[in-house]
Amino acid sequence: MMKFSGESSARDAAAEAEKAELKAMIERKRRNDFVRKRELDMLRRIRREGLSPEQAAALDATSRIDESEVRHTQPPGSTAVKDKIDAIEKQMVGSASSLTRTAVAPRPGVRPPISNLPTLTAQIDAEPTVPMGLVASGFDTPTEPMTLGSAPSAAAAEPNAIAANPLGALSAPVAAAPKAPQAPAGGLLLAQRALHDLEVSDIAHDPELDEAVIAFANADFAHAEKLLLNLISHKGSRRTHLDTWLTVFDLFRATGQHNPFDNLSLDFSQHFQRSAPQWFSLPRLVADATTSTASRQRDGGPVAVGWVCPNTLDAEAVVQLSSQTMQLPKPWVLDWSVLQVIDADGASRLRALFRQWASMDVEMRWIGGDHLFAILQDSAPVGVRDADPAIWLARLEAMRLVNRPDQFDDVAIDYCVTYEVSPPSWEPAECVARLSGSATGAVSTRSASMSLVGEPVTTLLDEQSGGRSQPVTTLELVGQLSGDINPTLESLNAKLGASEIVRISCALLIRVDFVAAGDLLNWVVAKRAEGRQISFIDVHRLVALMFSAMGVGEHAQVQLRHA
Repeated sequence: MMKFSGESSARDAAAEAEKAELKAMIERKRRNDFVRKRELDMLRRIRREGLSPEQAAALDATSRIDESEVRHTQPPGSTAVKDKIDAIEKQMVGSASSLTRTAVAPRPGVRPPISNLPTLTAQIDAEPTVPMGLVASGFDTPTEPMTLGSAPSAAAAEPNAIAANPLGALSAPVAAAPKAPQAPAGGLLLAQRALHDLEVSDIAHDPELDEAVIAFANADFAHAEKLLLNLISHKGSRRTHLDTWLTVFDLFRATGQHNPFDNLSLDFSQHFQRSAPQWFSLPRLVADATTSTASRQRDGGPVAVGWVCPNTLDAEAVVQLSSQTMQLPKPWVLDWSVLQVIDADGASRLRALFRQWASMDVEMRWIGGDHLFAILQDSAPVGVRDADPAIWLARLEAMRLVNRPDQFDDVAIDYCVTYEVSPPSWEPAECVARLSGSATGAVSTRSASMSLVGEPVTTLLDEQSGGRSQPVTTLELVGQLSGDINPTLESLNAKLGASEIVRISCALLIRVDFVAAGDLLNWVVAKRAEGRQISFIDVHRLVALMFSAMGVGEHAQVQLRHA
């Protein structure tokens, strides 16, 4: 009995010792937290009020942190503050560094499946990106690749028999005139060319280009570029294949990448001993056409000249934003007023897009910009580590775009306190983003349409035999066909009239995605059932191959734009 009592007393004594040690640890942590908070408050006061060199030196002399551990890579004017943050981080992280790394690890992107094409999506093994140097109306400055992109929603189109097996044979005649399209003056319609003036030839379906065509249709421009450049590289299987080279030129023109186009032109001339195709930027031409149309419509009321953020900003919405800005006239008008929720994937992609914009010479107007900052702040409060760091980083990048270095420092310190890691450094942005409180009467709060239909022009075509003429109606598709294009098809129907021969110019058509191509196929089949002859002219190769994949070329003539 006495032995049992002794053992119980020993256990009680050990428990009391553990409690005392735990209390001591808690007290030490409380003191350390107080010291760190006081130092951070001092740093905020330094940033707000500034200190003389002597005061800063005195502050440094009282610090217990080894200055050899402090990094010296911060921009001028913020070295003392940033070094102090790094030093505090060194003290705060301690043995929890591995946990910190886990907490801020980047979230891997997930490619949404392409509607009705499960066998094709298996070919794409890289995350969607947009190309280097993608700019709305020029894209002349190379920048780092940006993760983006998703396929359109499956709800936007119904499956059809041809779409289920899209990789059919391509039979696409080629237009002979080696002339770059010009931005339309006084209208969207380009100069007409009679059907008998078009010299055509067949181009066979090319399985080796299927994956690049799929990536381009999915707005995964960088992946399409990588695949095509690998094919024509020095060790590539298509090094001597002319059509593959011309497809790369079409890609650079469709995405407005002037510098890569020029570099490829030199290689092309040396390799083939002939002149390279002529440069033009499709996004710039589309932006000019959109500006011309907006100016003619302005007398009728507000004009939609930009992009409106949806209620929920997710990855798909950021893809839409990136695609829309390809063809927006400058300055870009972006409306954030209705934003309510931003998810982690959307924030990650938005941050990458903001980083790309920061290196571009472009002017923007943000309607409801302060509302965007409020949503970002509410989505990731200070001290809440459960919030995804991508939201903080998107907020910091947004502050670079609107040139708010002081607020950037405040948010950077809060980011450091929340995740116990060093925040990004301030870097000035080349672009200019101006904020306005709300939409005015001069700007509509509707997103501008990604596609336009030109006014119809009807001419008479003299037949080679029979001695009679037939009316030919020519229209033009401008921009990008993405998602539900029923409004565009309704506009086409309204402008066709009773013409039996219809030519649709695609000289200013940048891209057609899977859903839009399926809708366009159904429209072509319906017009053919009405006894009409539909032909698509001046189509660049990536769009022509997309038409082939979806079966459009089986029901309508597709004429390539010559190099």
